[in-house]
Amino acid sequence: MITLLQNIKYHPAVSDQVRRYYRFRCRNLKKMVFVATTGRSGTMTLGDIFNAIPGCKAEHEPYPAMFDDVLAAKSSGNEDYVKNMYWRIKSINLWRAASGYEFYFESNHMFVKTYIEYATQDFGERALIIHLVRDPVKVANSIYALQDFPGTVEGNKWWLDYRTADNLLAIADILDADEEFRHPFYKGLWYWYEMEARIASWKQKLPQATFLHFRTEDFNDHEKTCTLLRDIGVDFDPDRVAARICTKSNTRPDQKIAEPLPASEAAERHQRFREFLLARGLIA
Repeated sequence: MITLLQNIKYHPAVSDQVRRYYRFRCRNLKKMVFVATTGRSGTMTLGDIFNAIPGCKAEHEPYPAMFDDVLAAKSSGNEDYVKNMYWRIKSINLWRAASGYEFYFESNHMFVKTYIEYATQDFGERALIIHLVRDPVKVANSIYALQDFPGTVEGNKWWLDYRTADNLLAIADILDADEEFRHPFYKGLWYWYEMEARIASWKQKLPQATFLHFRTEDFNDHEKTCTLLRDIGVDFDPDRVAARICTKSNTRPDQKIAEPLPASEAAERHQRFREFLLARGLIA
């Protein structure tokens, strides 16, 4: 009985009607803001800032998060599954969540990995993408401390699997077997560079889409953060959002299993990895 009800609820004809209803309720929506990023980069801080502004709403990885089985389907080429998940479920939930707001922000690093092409089609000129970039060593060290790096069961649910055929930086043989690069820290570095390569690729594939570049470190700069909000088109009180700037969110200290690598060691490993990628012609 549950399966039957779900089949009816998510039937394309029903989904289309529900989407039309919520699109009507979003007639005052100015921008649907997504984030192109690796994660571990300040997305929740950005969400906290949005939620401090009247007329804005932000949610972190709301259902369906488009991870795990969706990411696996995307990586294996099962595009029908991903497409159906977006248009029958994700799209409707996005329009519903944005109802009554002028700006809606979804904090979700799965955006680039699984549904960027559908979301930009769905929201058209309303779609705006923040390319949020954190230093690669800090991202890799954060993932290393969590010990759920790419290639692990848990890591492959959220990050990327470095062994799948769809990767732009296909170096699984090196990450698995090389005496130096099989260290798990490099899997986090690979992930950062793979994500940046994918984001660059999508910028070329979606020339009509608006991308705004922002560095995680710039959350510490009040004026740069305010400039980002102005570029998005948000009407805000700088004093009201000031308390949200420089505040770290989702640091997950209780989930960190290992100590991050010392800064000097991490920097040295990063330099070696960059030299390898340059030698392979994988980065410029």
